[in-house]
Amino acid sequence: MFAIASNLSITLAWWTGTLFTIVSVLCIIYMFGLRKWSDIVRHRREAVNEKWEAPLYQITVVEEPKPKKEPQQAYKLTAADKKDVLQTYIEQGRFDPVEPLPKEELPHFLFIWNYLHESLRGISKDRLNGLAHDLHLEGRTYRMLRGRNLKNRILAINTFGNLRERQAYEEIRKLAYTQDPIISLWAWRALFRIDFDETLDKHFSMMAARTDWSPTFVAKILLELDRDLISEPLVRLVGESFERKIEERQMARLISYLTVAHIAAFSPLIDRILNESSQNEVLIACLRLVKSDESLGRVRELIESERWEVRLQVVQTLGRLGHDEDVALLIEALNDLDWWVRYRAASALLIMPSVTEEQIADLAENLPNEFARDILRQVIAENRLLCFNQTSSSILSK
Repeated sequence: MFAIASNLSITLAWWTGTLFTIVSVLCIIYMFGLRKWSDIVRHRREAVNEKWEAPLYQITVVEEPKPKKEPQQAYKLTAADKKDVLQTYIEQGRFDPVEPLPKEELPHFLFIWNYLHESLRGISKDRLNGLAHDLHLEGRTYRMLRGRNLKNRILAINTFGNLRERQAYEEIRKLAYTQDPIISLWAWRALFRIDFDETLDKHFSMMAARTDWSPTFVAKILLELDRDLISEPLVRLVGESFERKIEERQMARLISYLTVAHIAAFSPLIDRILNESSQNEVLIACLRLVKSDESLGRVRELIESERWEVRLQVVQTLGRLGHDEDVALLIEALNDLDWWVRYRAASALLIMPSVTEEQIADLAENLPNEFARDILRQVIAENRLLCFNQTSSSILSK
């Protein structure tokens, strides 16, 4: 019986060792395969860059003859111009006229094309669009759009946005409503580029419903849009969201987006929310945007808030508004239990118009609270060091 158990153990150990050996070999082969594939992709990308960078840059920097008829012609290449440019590259051997852009080169080419498109303005964009149409990229870009590769799908979405491809609007609109936050956000951005008016009218409110979108990317998209055109819709959306009492964090995000709108458009709404809301994150977002004295009474009340984050924003707001009556509140805030509140209160005191350097120095020596004296001394020292470094830099630059 012992011999049978021993043989079984040996057999089991042998098969286990063999299995692990096979798995290890397969992992090593897979690792070398990935490395080989990475090298192939890198060489292909470098080849595409070498082949296309010079022609693309040349297209964007060639001077356009001044229009003689209509001003709007200055922003468009004629069909003859596009044909001449394309024929020049064919004659120079830049690409094969039968198959101008092989399938495997398309993602790398589109990456360069999109990079240039978002780095330039005016007629250069139209030249890049003209070349893309001449290369018949739309069909293969649609296949990328419908594929499974996330990177290629985003590249296709961005390409259609830069091309302002109206025929792709409906398909990209569907992607904007998918659950994937990355795909949907890139699609939302492309919709604005393809048809700004329709997107603003029908799909602008998506930003209030999508809690999974990156606030930084949403703000970047809003900054790309015309401030004059989005200010009122954005303020209206924030107001409607406040009425619906949406989740606190999302409400705070929406308020923070108002920084891209005109101050005159959002100031009344900020004052209203500040006076009616009791949610800490919402109050903090509003305090960052207070630009007038309309809510000064409410701001002063919030200096007594239980949350140090709120008190921090209050002292920064009081310092920004710069009223003499608030100097006493800032001095009192130097006794706050939280270090950051004391630090920001000291920084705010230094920029108050009515407070002189002598008064600051006197406070730093005679305040009864040791923590208040220490924080004032620290801020004074930092300010002097900053001034010294700026002076030294200006002298060295001369």
